[in-house]
Amino acid sequence: MGELKPEKPQANVTLTLDPLGAALREIVGKEFPCPVCGAGLPLLFSKTKKPYCTCNSCGIQLFIRGKLGISRLRKLMLFGNLISSRGESASHGITLLNRLEQLKLQKRALFFRRALFFTDPNVQNAIDLVDAEIKSVQGELAKIARSKRKESQK
Repeated sequence: MGELKPEKPQANVTLTLDPLGAALREIVGKEFPCPVCGAGLPLLFSKTKKPYCTCNSCGIQLFIRGKLGISRLRKLMLFGNLISSRGESASHGITLLNRLEQLKLQKRALFFRRALFFTDPNVQNAIDLVDAEIKSVQGELAKIARSKRKESQK
């Protein structure tokens, strides 16, 4: 059996960067917005010194690979073009609203999983947990809105 010989050089496949080279030191501690919920995610570095981030609430993990991708990420991070929702900003309110919509969809899906005659306590417990999180997110959204209304009345 012959060896696999790629037609084009694949320099990015095994690309490792020097231990947090000068280019990456500039972005350590900065946040990257989750592409699903918009939450600010701390930028981490893999064993091969490539940047990545993980959103635990959405369950996604994002790796930035290749010299070009890492270079573009660095520029975006340094020039502040990436906006993460945080604090009491409007974008955080929109993120909360998106989260509410996700939770409502999950609750609807759980309702369809309920049995007609015999109730499954696990499904009901899951519905109750989703309900509790909905109330929590609604409360946080209302709190931010009240705070902003008070600020605008001053």
